Amino acid sequence: MVCLDTDVIVHFLRKNEESVELINKILESKQKIKITSINEFELWKGIYKTNNKNREKSLRQFLSSVVILYLDSDSAQKAAEIFQILQHEGNPVDALDVMIAAIAIINHETVLTMNRKHFERIKELNLI
Repeated sequence: MVCLDTDVIVHFLRKNEESVELINKILESKQKIKITSINEFELWKGIYKTNNKNREKSLRQFLSSVVILYLDSDSAQKAAEIFQILQHEGNPVDALDVMIAAIAIINHETVLTMNRKHFERIKELNLI
């Protein structure tokens, strides 16, 4: 299973060729596209920043076709654990990225991201 990161989704919605190909490969393999509620927040934040009605329509259409994984109690606890470990190591990661990673870990998902630099610090996380 694959969970998309926000950067991949944004590139897909902007019709970036590489991202469109990656997502089409996922769909061709009969896998469902998954994102986290944190990714959804980041996407809506971008929509409200630009106030672009065409992008809002594209986002609504995209969101209607994906499975959204939520920050539940287990993933919140995992996120706090990861956040504290990384802080202690002096290698902090943005809290939103930690929450995305924790949701993926708890749901046994692999994350597809173009931002490997942040996510590769999280040892339990599988990345594409």
